[in-house]
Amino acid sequence: MSARQMEQTGDACHSDRYNMLYDVHQWLSMLPETLTRLPAASLVTPLQDALVRNHVIIGAPPGAGKSTVLPLSLLQNKSGGKILLMQPRRVVVRNLAGYLASLCGEEPGGKVGYRIRGESQVGPNTQLEVITEGILARMIQSDPELTGVSTVIFDEFHERSIHSDFGLALALEVQQGLREDLRLLVMSATLETDAVRSLIPEATVLSTEGRTHPVELRYCGNVQAAALHDQVARQVRQAVTEHDGDVLVFLSGRGAIGRVSSQISDLAERYNIVVHTLSGSMDKAGQQAAILPDPQQRQKVILATNIAETSLTIEGVTVVIDSGMENEARFHPGSGLTTLSEQRISQASAVQRAGRAGRLQPGVCYRMWAETTQHRLARHPAPQILREDVTGLLLDALCWGSPLTDLPLLTQPTEAQLTVAMDSLTELGAVDDNGTVTRYGRALSALPCHPRLAHMLLQALNQAPSLNVPTLPAAAAWVAAASDEGLSGSSARLSDSLIKAPPPVIKRLRRQAERYCKQAGIPKHDLDAARQDSNALAMATALAYPQRVAYRRGSSYKLASGKGATLTGHPQADWLAVLDGQQIGSEFRIRLAEPIGEVQLRSLYPEAFSQRKVVRFNDERQCMEAREVTGFGNIDITSEPTGKVPAQAWRKAWLSWLSQREESAWPLGEAFWQWWHRVQLAASIELPQPQAYQSPDPWPVALDLLLPAITEHLAGRLGSCRTKDDLAALPWAQAAHQTLSWPQQQALDSLLPESLTVPSGQQHRCRYTADGTVVLAVRMGEMYGQTAPLTVAGGRVKVILELLSPARRPLQTTSNLEAFWQGSYREIQKEMKGRYPKHFWPDDPGSATPTTRTKKAMGR
Repeated sequence: MSARQMEQTGDACHSDRYNMLYDVHQWLSMLPETLTRLPAASLVTPLQDALVRNHVIIGAPPGAGKSTVLPLSLLQNKSGGKILLMQPRRVVVRNLAGYLASLCGEEPGGKVGYRIRGESQVGPNTQLEVITEGILARMIQSDPELTGVSTVIFDEFHERSIHSDFGLALALEVQQGLREDLRLLVMSATLETDAVRSLIPEATVLSTEGRTHPVELRYCGNVQAAALHDQVARQVRQAVTEHDGDVLVFLSGRGAIGRVSSQISDLAERYNIVVHTLSGSMDKAGQQAAILPDPQQRQKVILATNIAETSLTIEGVTVVIDSGMENEARFHPGSGLTTLSEQRISQASAVQRAGRAGRLQPGVCYRMWAETTQHRLARHPAPQILREDVTGLLLDALCWGSPLTDLPLLTQPTEAQLTVAMDSLTELGAVDDNGTVTRYGRALSALPCHPRLAHMLLQALNQAPSLNVPTLPAAAAWVAAASDEGLSGSSARLSDSLIKAPPPVIKRLRRQAERYCKQAGIPKHDLDAARQDSNALAMATALAYPQRVAYRRGSSYKLASGKGATLTGHPQADWLAVLDGQQIGSEFRIRLAEPIGEVQLRSLYPEAFSQRKVVRFNDERQCMEAREVTGFGNIDITSEPTGKVPAQAWRKAWLSWLSQREESAWPLGEAFWQWWHRVQLAASIELPQPQAYQSPDPWPVALDLLLPAITEHLAGRLGSCRTKDDLAALPWAQAAHQTLSWPQQQALDSLLPESLTVPSGQQHRCRYTADGTVVLAVRMGEMYGQTAPLTVAGGRVKVILELLSPARRPLQTTSNLEAFWQGSYREIQKEMKGRYPKHFWPDDPGSATPTTRTKKAMGR
């Protein structure tokens, strides 16, 4: 290119940029003043400029307007390419698309549209498409070049959704390998963008402050779990009498919402208020009623899950009541089951929730915990990719052409997750022995559901003629839809729940079942009959989840996976095909199942009822036993003792037994739990790692993510264990310590030591607790002469002293020795002089010589 051509090109680029910026400023002047005053408006010009050259990462707190102002501003770009705006929740997609479309003077489906699974409002002129995160991977799989797309926006990336992580990894591969002109915009509600920048080092980083109004934080003190919902209900009653604005109440899930709702049901009659619920499982009309202003201008109380944390402005809210709890689904690789457990939220979530009270005007947030507890919460929630079953993710990656470990993921799944996922895909025939995806695997991946449900749909269609169950394919479509919906009802029997479900639920289920029929090539004419065909529903469920087949033993059940299970109410059949359940402790509670006969199981799995040698745990004797059994999976119909089995079998049996239990039920010993409490404290205060070479490794925040590595350290010794006592005798704490990086080990040993030296010169072991406190039990005389507090973590954490009598009985607990010596010590001194006259009780303990001896031994 000549110098003159280069000059002309430069002039053209300058002109294009000038025109682009002129259009943007003209567009800004046309926006409502409420939007132009949002902090994100200051990023419009630098964003437009940066996207011309490369990707962009934006850090902007809630209320900055990044989800509205910035996507709309990109519509002014004359390149003509479509913009994809990803959101983590369906309710947000609908409402955000509707709001953005209204700002353009249109309904969704015009310039702005949206797409979620099973629902879309997209037209030929749609330029900005709001989608749920899972949609992007499907779009890339079907069109690897993302034809016609100019920009992909990853909003609310701080939530670390598994689909968002995977979508960004695929989009990076598309951009780097096929579409250099594709631009990625990653937006987070936190200003901590370093992690994302490690994936996209060339990206421009922009940030702005939020616009939330002041929110007064009121801590209500720690509440026992059993009393939490009562306390929340009382706080709601107080809030509606003290405040005029709407009240948003954050609860862990639908169960908690139901309990609080029943306790405040009388408020609508006593006051001019209306109570709404808001969760992801609700229909569109119910969600809209909770979000929009009340048409009768009544004060609203919205009982919500964490769906209301981000990207969803609920008009009128000035009061937030935060229970501090959330339901978290966590997949356990060993058992193959996903458990839903209630747990404390993170500091980041607490900040997000409080911010909802200040979106429109100053507000107040009531936190149902103590202020000291706030500082001990985990800083951020664990990435979803570490908590989920990654079987579907692995299959999608293999179909894309890369193992998950080769994709640019911000966080990689654990080795245990990948092993279970690969085993599952191999069992389904989705991959061959070399780990290569098969033709059947690609057929499974083409269906928008978990590979096990996809396998059920295809196998039901293929096997229905030979099994002589004509309604089996349609029943499989109902089962897949019920699994998606999280169907629940008054009956634990699947067929009863499908018949008795409310009309809106049945409408949604039928719509989803029809979609599965279309996608899998299943005729729809048998849908009504299949919904009532118990035999077909049971066989379809068993095709999807053979490891959840259950056999009755007395008053309880045993799953084919080996886990114990319970069932309340009907059906009380010998065999059950289980669709859904909840893990509680070491027990699986069956929520939805259908009776199935042994004949049907043998027809589906003719090779399953074979004789084989196994090593299993005997609960009565608390030991492992080797036996020769006949049955289905880990369900024994006949069982006899057998001879020697290799050490590998014992090791595998112990690993399986451990994986099926909650961490609290592992025989780890007090030394291990003390180690774990130290690690938890290190994570909560971000304990420095002075020996780290570069950036320090993050401290572990979830024990279940560490346990596979810990057991791997002890794998060689597990094979020699026979009893539970043998297992408890293993050096769990030592093995756990070895899983940390060397800088972390050094930091833990030096800054959060197991023992402390007191003024007497003696060393005493500290007691680290689950709530982050550090306690040192020491005889009072050993602390004479000490007035300054004892600390750990480089002075950041004060040690609570449990001062003991000469007989080692507790006398006082304090972290402020100086105040104690000058205050309540006098009363204790009087009592102790009479009870222990041979011991030294000085009048000025703050300057006395510390001692462990009697006055005679001291020469007094």
